[in-house]
Amino acid sequence: FMKIISNYKNSYADIADINREVENPATFIAKCEKIYYDQIGSIVNEILYSHGRYRIILLAGPSSSGKTTTAHKISEAFGTIGIHAPVVSIDDFFLGIANYPKLPDGSPDMETIETVDIPLVNATFNELLEKGSAVFPIFDFTKSERSDKTRTIDLGKYGVLIVEGTHALNPRLTEFMDQRVLYRVYVSTRTKYSDGDKPLLTPKNSRLIRRMVRDHKFRGRLPIETLKSWNNILDGEEKHIYPYRDSVDFKIDSALDYEGCVFHHYILPLLEDMNSLEGDDLEKITQIKNALEAFDDIDASFIPKESLLREFIGE
Repeated sequence: FMKIISNYKNSYADIADINREVENPATFIAKCEKIYYDQIGSIVNEILYSHGRYRIILLAGPSSSGKTTTAHKISEAFGTIGIHAPVVSIDDFFLGIANYPKLPDGSPDMETIETVDIPLVNATFNELLEKGSAVFPIFDFTKSERSDKTRTIDLGKYGVLIVEGTHALNPRLTEFMDQRVLYRVYVSTRTKYSDGDKPLLTPKNSRLIRRMVRDHKFRGRLPIETLKSWNNILDGEEKHIYPYRDSVDFKIDSALDYEGCVFHHYILPLLEDMNSLEGDDLEKITQIKNALEAFDDIDASFIPKESLLREFIGE
């Protein structure tokens, strides 16, 4: 049966309430972090209460949802109670660019599940479950091909494997496995922010802001460059992630109500000179500027080093 966390369903937050909380930033941040970690704890508890039924957690989410960090947070939570829960990425099962299907223009289709060696996924996972140990591939992204190196994972009798990736929830990925051992998790930002009755910040725009901050911080990309690729990213999510988000055991809302109070001083200065924009791009940037300007400021020094937000702003 399907169990979905109750507070996931399109929760709402008012900017005025958030700005009042900013008066005590440490307490406010701790409260937001607890909401996120309580969801992690709920997943761990449900796995434990299954009495060994669930052995593999499949976790997926759209861009900048924090899925990689969340996978490792779940692993850490298991570790605190003495349960081994290694994290693997579906990306390591890529076939390699030479074996990808082609788009009509002849270029490789990088988004389809056909980029993944599905038979190897099933064989490796089944061996892990049957024998407690299996050899996992490692993908070399510098060469866009599978590496000669491998990784041996020992799960033992009570361990739990955490698998994250774009296609982790696609049923084709594990079609030759015992479905009863699989626990599926979908993670995304879902909280909608408003100024009274006026909608201000949508979940998709929250993810776009995260992506802009991360791209600028770690890839040297200007927000305008991220914006130009955003629609293609959303199209890929519609095809490869959203069809499976409602057939899961648990949904995590990774939105942290204080993040707008931090992000605005990372991004707003970079959005000032946008005279070249027009149409939908200009409208999107205007929406984001108006939303971020409504948040009061919180200095990033208040953010815990282990926060999910560090995935986007760094240390």
